[in-house]
Amino acid sequence: KIRLRINTDRVRGKFEKKALVWCNDRARMSIALYLRGEVRPHVGLDPGGYVSLWGVAGRTIRSAVKITNNHRRPMKITRVRQDLGDRVRWELVPVRPGYVYRLTLTDHSPSPGEYSGYFRLETDLPEKPELVIIVNGMVRPKEEG
Repeated sequence: KIRLRINTDRVRGKFEKKALVWCNDRARMSIALYLRGEVRPHVGLDPGGYVSLWGVAGRTIRSAVKITNNHRRPMKITRVRQDLGDRVRWELVPVRPGYVYRLTLTDHSPSPGEYSGYFRLETDLPEKPELVIIVNGMVRPKEEG
């Protein structure tokens, strides 16, 4: 009996792992075993956990993150915390309540400049009690002309 175990903490998406098993058969001293699969995160963030709000002052600068619960049981987002103050306004909309949400971030900077911060979304999912989204903003001055 052979048992293969891999650590999937840092694996996302499709993967393939290979293990060599050595034996005392002179005709075939080693056998390659392959383990293929797909690792889905408890909660997916699309396009990812980083949001860029880059643009020109006076124009709408907006970005959205799709939050997908990959469990069979529903998930609630119980609290949203952020450290960007009034620079960024946000809206959390349930697309498919319990399973798919959309977090829309809109820049409301009073003046041009760069900033960075985070959004922390707390959930009732024991496997993923907190989601962190990093926000980087760069607002250029309004172009003259």
